[in-house]
Amino acid sequence: MTAARRVAAALAVITLVAAPTAAGQDTTRVRADSLPGAAPDSQIPHDPFAHGRTLPMFEPEVPPGPLPPGSRYTFTRDSLLWAGALTLADLLARIPGVYVARAGFIGQPEYVQYGGRGGAALEVFWDGMRWEPLGGDTVFVDPGDFPLTYFRRVDIEVLPGMLRAYLVTERHETPVVRSKIHVQSGAFKSAQYAALFQKRTASGIELDLAANYAGTDGPGGAAGADLFDVWARVSWMPDGRVGASYQIRRQDVDRDGLPSGAGTSVPTRNGARTDMLITLSAATRPDGLGLRVETGLASSVWSADSGAVLSDHGVRQAHLGVRYRRPSWTVDAVGRVADARTPVGVEGRIGWVPVRGIVLAADGGYRRHRGDRHSQWVRGAVGVYLGPVTLAGEATLREAVQAPALVDDSVIPTRDLAARAGLDTRWLSGTVTLARQDAFQPRPYADLPIVPSLGAAGETTYLRVEATLRPWKALTLSGWYSDPLSGTPAGLQPPQHVRAALTWRSKYWRTFRSGAFDLKAQVAIETWGAGTAGARADGSVIALPEATFWETQIEFQLVDFTAFWALRNARLTDAEYVPGLAYPVNAQYFGVSWTFGN
Repeated sequence: MTAARRVAAALAVITLVAAPTAAGQDTTRVRADSLPGAAPDSQIPHDPFAHGRTLPMFEPEVPPGPLPPGSRYTFTRDSLLWAGALTLADLLARIPGVYVARAGFIGQPEYVQYGGRGGAALEVFWDGMRWEPLGGDTVFVDPGDFPLTYFRRVDIEVLPGMLRAYLVTERHETPVVRSKIHVQSGAFKSAQYAALFQKRTASGIELDLAANYAGTDGPGGAAGADLFDVWARVSWMPDGRVGASYQIRRQDVDRDGLPSGAGTSVPTRNGARTDMLITLSAATRPDGLGLRVETGLASSVWSADSGAVLSDHGVRQAHLGVRYRRPSWTVDAVGRVADARTPVGVEGRIGWVPVRGIVLAADGGYRRHRGDRHSQWVRGAVGVYLGPVTLAGEATLREAVQAPALVDDSVIPTRDLAARAGLDTRWLSGTVTLARQDAFQPRPYADLPIVPSLGAAGETTYLRVEATLRPWKALTLSGWYSDPLSGTPAGLQPPQHVRAALTWRSKYWRTFRSGAFDLKAQVAIETWGAGTAGARADGSVIALPEATFWETQIEFQLVDFTAFWALRNARLTDAEYVPGLAYPVNAQYFGVSWTFGN
């Protein structure tokens, strides 16, 4: 039995055997993680600058609840600080079943594969705006392009065959000026410098400014990359009922290409992307209940590209959303129009708690693309709470194109089903999911030409197990396991895929005043069995060998000063996430983050 199977079997046995011992708790309540905007108390950050006074903010643009258990993962400002993640790709790696195809270190492509759907498995929304891939990533979104230094919250909605990432930019709720600096260094002359400034007036005017630079020479100086972000937002919200905001973000990319014996492994990219978003909102109540209307106008432009896939480098879009929320149900609808790719789209969702302990949810939509093509979907889900045990099931019917920017991309019909059982107790929590997914032919990743084809995925049934064991408050063993039980998965979807971590946090030791001091020490492992990465141009299979990567992280916080050190590939393995693209050994980074209140 491989190391992956041993770790996975242990997690699965712990979860399944312990479930019958936790009966007798409340069987009727709907837990907080299914409600709109909710997050566990342990994730809510301590703000030393609030001084008992908070001002209304724009609501986070995330899926409105109620939602069945296990439908989404929420990373708040506090959990982003302690996650040890550099980019959105690192957060997605925490989701059971996600494989991140890492082409190298900082700045190199980090596409995700989930459920055999390739890049089509990920949709990204930025403060409610649907993020369109442009430039070098015209076909799919590369989540490695999103640094986390100016996000307040990230929500990942999990469907049987895809993920939706909702990025919520920073916003400020107190009249005290808040600023933050982040300085990081590391191996291969790696560096990251970030700064954030936030100011809010009593009249409701807010200014947010941020800049982020991340760069490296790469191992041996052969994989250099530089990404520079600037972001600014001006908003006005006087009372929680009406609001307006304008924000602009620009990212400059300068990335070296990676040659290989057979040609180019990763192409050179030199370009810049600029995004602008204007948002207006009005609500009948300041507490989030009642009627809320929001409209937005957005523009995205890619310029100075060294090798774009298409000559179409810009998309302008607008959206209008209407939502009505009551304590036990929510109805939400959004219409979108654009001048390219997807001229018209409409989507809606509903969540309802008919009786205590039962959650019903559904969403669907329609998009019309260029070339007389369309995408449409409908999803229904139900969740049941039985004390510490939860049960959920969902079904999705979808007919969609993978890349609306490519006029030759045709519609693929799919039907996906999933059933999930969960357990939540003080010392043990976890879920077991069975997901059946239809056959699919994913397109290759544009920035990974070393894998010309991901191959076709047949009808596949996936087992995904997630578990967290907490024998003491300060000590946690957590992890997940994913394995295609039957069928043929696409390339870069390895079998017996495991990610596990042993974590010690002094925050839960109660030795120090809460929020004054915290120390985190973590050892993590990612491992998988032998699979396939795809196919070459001649049809021959590209093997994905089994591999094991170790990571360590140490981080401590004293009031608002945080220092951290992380080491990836700590055991100096020569394994690869993408065959032919070596991942560096001893890829370490370290630095400090400091928040100020003046």
